[in-house]
Amino acid sequence: MAAVPLVVFSDFACPFSYVAEAAVRRMQREGLVQPTWMAFELYPAPGPLPEVNGEWMDALRPLADELGLPLSVPPLAVRTRKAHEAAAFAARNGVGARMREALFAAYFSEGRDISRIDVLTELGAGIGLDATEMHVVLDVGGAASRIDAELEAARGVGVDQTPTLVAGTGDEARWIVGARPFTELQAAILEQ
Repeated sequence: MAAVPLVVFSDFACPFSYVAEAAVRRMQREGLVQPTWMAFELYPAPGPLPEVNGEWMDALRPLADELGLPLSVPPLAVRTRKAHEAAAFAARNGVGARMREALFAAYFSEGRDISRIDVLTELGAGIGLDATEMHVVLDVGGAASRIDAELEAARGVGVDQTPTLVAGTGDEARWIVGARPFTELQAAILEQ
């Protein structure tokens, strides 16, 4: 069976995206899906940031445990624009998946502020990226046009929450919104 093309709209400040992306990466390792990651900012500037709470923890804990993900309530709400730019920079340098994992882990496991360029460059250096180059790219918005295009694409197709996964192409495409247990998500994506 050929890998199913899968477009994943997600945000690094969304705990549901954290769990769904881990499930998608597992399916990718198994050769079941071919994901394309797309940025979606849940809390773009200048709008307000939400209060930090763990209302979602009870719903997500079993899903995170199933995937072996550490999960805790972050200490602060963050804007993710620069994190999306960091992920785009990493993807251009061949380590996009590792950067995505590092960003989610830094926020939902370590409680780090992934809106800060110094934190992002440290994460990038930890996966082999040149910290100085990454700092410059983030400082001048070197990946901003790519993120703008992805956000416009999301708005253009009606994405308004994360994660939103689009499995397949054309008239056969299926939309899957939210996090689900692994086997349920896999079945929804692979449905023929």
